[in-house]
This record gives sequence, C-alpha cells and structure tokens, in this order.
Amino acid sequence: MSLEQYWFTNPSLLPKPTDIPDDFIAYNPSAIWTTEDRYGKTHDILYARVEPDRSCPTSSHLGKSRVWPYIIDVSDYSKPLVPYGDAEEKMGEDPALTRINRRLGNGAIERIWLLSCVDARPFPDKPDHVKTLRTRFYTGTKLDSLEYVAEGPEWMKDIRIIQDGSDPTKLHIYGRPKPVEYSGNITHTTVAGIDMLDEQVISDAPYIDENLFPVGSGVWGGVGDVIDLGAGKHILIAHRAHGTNSNDNGLHYEAVLYQHNTQTKRIADLGILAAANMFPSGTIKANDAVDLHDVVFPGGGYNGTLNHVTFGVRDGSIGIGGVQKK
Repeated sequence: MSLEQYWFTNPSLLPKPTDIPDDFIAYNPSAIWTTEDRYGKTHDILYARVEPDRSCPTSSHLGKSRVWPYIIDVSDYSKPLVPYGDAEEKMGEDPALTRINRRLGNGAIERIWLLSCVDARPFPDKPDHVKTLRTRFYTGTKLDSLEYVAEGPEWMKDIRIIQDGSDPTKLHIYGRPKPVEYSGNITHTTVAGIDMLDEQVISDAPYIDENLFPVGSGVWGGVGDVIDLGAGKHILIAHRAHGTNSNDNGLHYEAVLYQHNTQTKRIADLGILAAANMFPSGTIKANDAVDLHDVVFPGGGYNGTLNHVTFGVRDGSIGIGGVQKK
C-alpha cells in the first residue's frame, strides 16, 4: 500500500468563545465545514462541546453538555469564534459534522448534513459517574432543522461516517467498541444508505485489525474524522490513548494518522500528528479524578481535507493547525 506522509504546522489555541459563562469551557470541536446562511452568505463553521468546568463527586458536566455552532476564521487563528445563528444547538458531547448524500423517494440524490454527538447521563446519586451513553445522529438539508435518524450501541463513542467516493449513497462507518474499561479498537463497515444506519449495523462491524489496540493492552483509540483519498483509501484522523500511572488518574491522548485501504482491508500507522505539548499552555479541565494536562483529542479536517485540523486540548481548549505532505 502506497503511504502518504504528513506533518503538523502552526499548532494554535483558539480564544475562548466570549458567549459562554466564565465557569464554562469549550473544547472537543467537530470538523470545519463551509455553509451558507439564510441570506446566502458563506461561513466556515464548527460545533464545539460546551459545559461546566467542573467534575467532582458533587458536581459534573454529565447531562449538562451542549454542542454549540460557531463561525471560525481559518485565515486568522487569533480571532475568537462567533456564534452561528443559522444552526441549532444539541444536547451532548464530542460533536462530529460531515456532508453525505441520501436518496429520495423519487430516486433523486440529495446532499445533506450529518451531525452526531454523545448523550452521556450520570447516576442520580453520582453526578460525576456515567450511567449510560449513546451516540445520536441527526440529518437535514439545513443546520437549523436537523432531525434524529439513528443512534449507536450503548457505550460506543467515536462513531464516524463518510460518504463513499464512487457510490452516490454508500456510507463508510467507523466505530469504537469498548468491551472493557480502558479499551477500544477501530471497526469498519458500510451501508447502502443513511436509512440503513442503526445500532445493530454499527455493533456488528468487525475490527479492521484486532492487533491495532488489543483488548487488555491498556492502549485504546478511535476515529475523529475521515478524509477520502480516492481509490478506496481513507486517512483516519484518530486518537491513541493510555493511562500514565498505576492509579489510572492520569491520561495521555495523542492525535495520530492511519491510512485505511477499504479494498484490501488493511490499516497502516502514519505516525503521531499532534500531542498536547505541541500547543501553547491553556485551560486544563478542573477534574478531581483525573489529570488531563497531557490530552489532545482530534476533532476533524476542513471540508473533507487536511488543510486545517481541529483538536480538543487538555479537555479545556480548542486547538487548530494545518497539515502538509512531506
């Protein structure tokens, strides 16, 4: 398999959005996509995870997180995000945004948005412990009127979908089962159209390579966004993670690139894209249970390319940078 090689440029932190309260944080953004508002003006937008900056036995973000839409100026990373009024917020965490096709009843092909986010709920008597979580999917032609279409299996995060490059409605689905705590590997399957997306399809998807993140190894990972290279090849903007001490109260997350050949069903490691120490110092989420200073979580690319890539940095800030070929 012929492999592309890339390197990360201009790692930056975006200013904290001015529309959120002082004791809230914005992080773990989606990919960036260009859209038109109701007046026909184009904007580059992303969704960000916004929630209270606190996690402890008496208080938590769980059940309070929202994904908010923002305009971003990719020509100047120092400019703050601006709220985008022609898209609606959703309840949930870790948004993913992309464009796909669907087939209408008359056979016509329609271009639509696909937004997903994770709905995590706490135990009533343990506000900082997750009782259950689901990834929920919403579609529509306009971002201010997205409708629920499906949800993933319980406990599965990092479910990412991309439009096939040659088939008008075929979709590639990447998942991340979590059979035990501190585990997760990458699965892949396809469906003929968005109407076939459901919990069972996602759950039944096989691992691309069981040895990529073996269960029980203490290392796990999943996909943040998928870039189509053509000829059945995808770049996976992914994360790779592990604990940093025996007490499991420190985490290391790094952004990595994989190249997946969907025809040969092989995946190749292209190396580390970004780590937390590449970014300027910024907000670290106030979490009493875990040290998050070494965490970088990939969001996604720019209109299906690597021209700009977003990140959640230290679970408290939004990072961004460019990617170039070596």
